[in-house]
Amino acid sequence: MIVAMPRDGAIIFSDLIGKLDVLRVACEKCGRDGSYRLNALIEKRGRDAKLIDWLDEIATDLSKEASRQYERSMRRTVPAIAQGVVESARCA
Repeated sequence: MIVAMPRDGAIIFSDLIGKLDVLRVACEKCGRDGSYRLNALIEKRGRDAKLIDWLDEIATDLSKEASRQYERSMRRTVPAIAQGVVESARCA
């Protein structure tokens, strides 16, 4: 059961029905972008879900992914520096 949330002036997914079919989101910071079908978002989150809450979740997920990428890069780079194979550490 989906419960309607207080709106607080926020844009909700039902506001976008008939205006667009796909939401395109791009992150200037990391360069990642993606397209999300509105009907799939409504099925998953509900018609009354706030767009800003969903965007906050995406930003958190991107931050986690960027952190994982940094860790993977450092796992490769740090041992190579210790062995003298490379001269400086650069993140991929």
